[in-house]
Amino acid sequence: MSENQKMTEDIVGSHGERMKNLSKYYPFFKLWESGLSAYKDGAYADVDMPYITMALLRYFIEQNQFNQRAVTGEMACGFIKTLLDADFDVSADNQGELAGYIFDKICNDGRPFVFSWFNPRDKKKQVFRLKFIESSYRDGQITYALTEEAIAFYLDTKEVQEESRISIENILLSKMVASRNFKGGLEVLSRISHEVMRLEAKKDGIIRLLGHNVFEGVRALSDFMAHGLAWFEEEEKLFAQNRVLVDKAMAMTRTAQTAKDVYELDAALKAAMKKHSDLLGMCTALQMRADEMIVRAKHSRFRASVDFEDYMEKMMAADSVSALEDFVKPLFLMNLKKTFYTGQLDDLLSYKPEENIATEVDDGGRETAYIYDDEAAEARIQHNFDYFLKVLFEQISDKGRVALSYLNHLYEMKFGSEIYFNGDYYAFLTHLSQKTAYDLSTVDTVQDTFLEGIMAQFLKTENGQPFRNLKFSLSYRADIKIELPNTFDMTEIVFERTDG
Repeated sequence: MSENQKMTEDIVGSHGERMKNLSKYYPFFKLWESGLSAYKDGAYADVDMPYITMALLRYFIEQNQFNQRAVTGEMACGFIKTLLDADFDVSADNQGELAGYIFDKICNDGRPFVFSWFNPRDKKKQVFRLKFIESSYRDGQITYALTEEAIAFYLDTKEVQEESRISIENILLSKMVASRNFKGGLEVLSRISHEVMRLEAKKDGIIRLLGHNVFEGVRALSDFMAHGLAWFEEEEKLFAQNRVLVDKAMAMTRTAQTAKDVYELDAALKAAMKKHSDLLGMCTALQMRADEMIVRAKHSRFRASVDFEDYMEKMMAADSVSALEDFVKPLFLMNLKKTFYTGQLDDLLSYKPEENIATEVDDGGRETAYIYDDEAAEARIQHNFDYFLKVLFEQISDKGRVALSYLNHLYEMKFGSEIYFNGDYYAFLTHLSQKTAYDLSTVDTVQDTFLEGIMAQFLKTENGQPFRNLKFSLSYRADIKIELPNTFDMTEIVFERTDG
């Protein structure tokens, strides 16, 4: 059988289903074609029939599907009158009559739209009859509802079309492989790779937006996850199906050239699948990062800050630049009037340094290292946090699940009851609670929080080595309070190992 014959068989076999899918578009374009040019000698030819048709379908979906409410002719005409009043130059006296005419036209006066087409399988004309709106008589009243075809048509114009292009290309790839067009399959995979790269670029744009405006970035991320990645699971299934097809094709290859084409297709498919999977991983990590940024942004809103744009607008509204003084003052040094009290001269001359104060230069003439207060604080925090982390990681590793109330007892055994009066301990818990899950295998390269920087340093030590691949989650029990000796209490936290 020739390639043309194979293709013809495929066309004939699927033509009926394709025409059936096309038929749901026919009423819309029929209404568009006829319009309102013939009504009242074209007095309302400027009233856009496609717009009113789509709006009315949306109204019916809202009432029928969302609100479970039957629609009467009066309700439908009332909605059309709202459109005529808002968007078109139609007088109030004529809106009612025109709305009734438009509604009857969309209903096609109760008759079905007839869509005819040639069926190559049977060699004869076939007919589909369909309506957008159907009526029913109940409880002494005529009500109207959308047909399945009308709902499918409306959703197909936007919602269904938002399906990932990757899924569409995957379907095309399967047909290419089935027809043994392996070079064509490579072109399809190239388009899939470009689509993944497009989504990656969009993801990078969201990262930049998050850095500029957290809340705008989160909204963009939410939309991206809802639309750009909504079909990920379906795409993965299609990828897996194509893997099976390629494996079968590889097993059936008989010539060296065909084997080469299939091998290239197989390599390209594996690369595309990896890129696709990596994208999901990056987006999942981005979602967690966005959540943390929201928390930090909310906390920062409690800090004193200046909205410079608002400040400038107020100056412009007042038409005065005198306030610029307050605007720039913080940028300059304080204007201090320096004086010297001569009475201190005697004190300076009689001053004797204490013998136990270390000099800046040692006996060898080398400068000694001076430890500043902040450096000492950092060393103390690192030391204390290292111990807190060591105990925490040991308990999670050994028990798999441990509560904060139990950890408190272990810390108390080391430091005594003074632990509950130690600011470093509460700082440690505050930093720890910034995330709901930790993967210690990644903190070496990515540190989103201050504590993860401490963790990275600890894992490099001998005590930290056993925990380099530990993963755990935090869950908060707001219903359980831990009473402390310092008259405070804290919420119970449960730490649970998640790396199996």
